[in-house]
Amino acid sequence: MALAAVLPVALLPAALHAQAARPARPTRAQIENAAQVLRVITSALQSNAVDQPVKNALFDCLYSNAVAKVSEATDEVIAANAGKVDRKDASQMLVVIAGVCGYRPSAPATAPVPKK
Repeated sequence: MALAAVLPVALLPAALHAQAARPARPTRAQIENAAQVLRVITSALQSNAVDQPVKNALFDCLYSNAVAKVSEATDEVIAANAGKVDRKDASQMLVVIAGVCGYRPSAPATAPVPKK
């Protein structure tokens, strides 16, 4: 019986350590921004107007990362470009999110300059 009383006490420091390692609860703004990011990604994946390479980048990103991480990175890009991105414009948000997810559009092919 004495062992049963000692066992929970022996586990106490580990339990307290685990609680200290938990991340802080997200703010309401963080949750709203993450929800918006998820809505934009979901809409893009379902859209016929979005090219497949963009969809692939978004899917890979969402599969490999938590929505919170993608949202935080998106917030950082928007903050670094204050006044240039309208969060209410889904097209602008898609460009930022796709960039955060690693999508880089290929350069358009240019015709060779004719020699004179």
